[in-house]
Amino acid sequence: MANEMHPPGNRPPTPPPLPPPPPPPQNSHNPKPRAEKPSAYLASLEAAGPDFMETAVDVPMPDKPSGPIWYFFYGTLTKPEILKHVLDIEEEPSLRPATIVGYSLSSWGQYPALIDGDTGEKVSGYGYEVQSIEHEYKLARYETNAYKLHPCKIQFDDGKEPLEVYGNTFMYAGDSEALKAGRFDRVLWEIQMGMRLPDAWRTPWTGLHGDDEASRDSAD
Repeated sequence: MANEMHPPGNRPPTPPPLPPPPPPPQNSHNPKPRAEKPSAYLASLEAAGPDFMETAVDVPMPDKPSGPIWYFFYGTLTKPEILKHVLDIEEEPSLRPATIVGYSLSSWGQYPALIDGDTGEKVSGYGYEVQSIEHEYKLARYETNAYKLHPCKIQFDDGKEPLEVYGNTFMYAGDSEALKAGRFDRVLWEIQMGMRLPDAWRTPWTGLHGDDEASRDSAD
């Protein structure tokens, strides 16, 4: 059977083309379109000129991923069995005897606490190369917010290379003067509680840091 042919007049009309997309909305106060934010990286390359590879001192480079970093331990983390448990590792941790200079040790309850010391004052402990950011998080969680991360220069005492490195340690996060004097540490209390000490609880010895001696003198 022959296919039926529709005369041209019976064919459905061709749909019209789609209209172009509308222009982006403009601010009535500023009819100019928003300029695209320039790239700081591309701008630094352009400013350096065509010979920047031969003349530039600081060539812009992308950030590098975090790698191993040395830590100085002086308290419970100097015990391999505790460090192994905190990091949840199978192998025995390799600790190197080490010293940091310009620091002192005090006591926070039953735990040692690192604070600023006199010039030349030394604290002995151990250096350990932390392998990952996950291990750094585990160390910080173990130390709690009573301690804060602090950069330091670690000098090794075993005569092996490297002889010294820059790394991190954990220092007491509160008021070191209150810690040494054995009195209430308002700074540490506020850090751990996440709030300011209520005014009703304040006394001459729990007030603002630095007012203690003046308060005592006025009380005498």
